[in-house]
Amino acid sequence: MLGSMFQSQCLFKDIYGRTSKNSIECLFEECIEAFETINKSKVAYAEEMYL
Repeated sequence: MLGSMFQSQCLFKDIYGRTSKNSIECLFEECIEAFETINKSKVAYAEEMYL
């Protein structure tokens, strides 16, 4: 299940104990910056080139 997930998906467990995939979509482009949690450094970009 984890291998088939893509960006903006997460696992969600409800109050009854059921677990499933949940997709998160941003309605406004302006909100994307507010939810940004990681600032990539030059080292991070260099590592991505070798993956």
